[in-house]
Amino acid sequence: MSFELAQVNVSRLLAPLESPQLAPFMAALDEVNAAREVAPGFLWRLQTEDRNATAR
Repeated sequence: MSFELAQVNVSRLLAPLESPQLAPFMAALDEVNAAREVAPGFLWRLQTEDRNATAR
């Protein structure tokens, strides 16, 4: 038997993506996304055609 686990994280930001409060988070996104995309078992993540997962 084979299973796949799906996870979706939804949040409401307290500041704009461009704000100083979110700068550390936004700066880490590319590195975190790159690491998970090469992780064993990774299948897919929600993103636009231009690979933007934070598009509005």
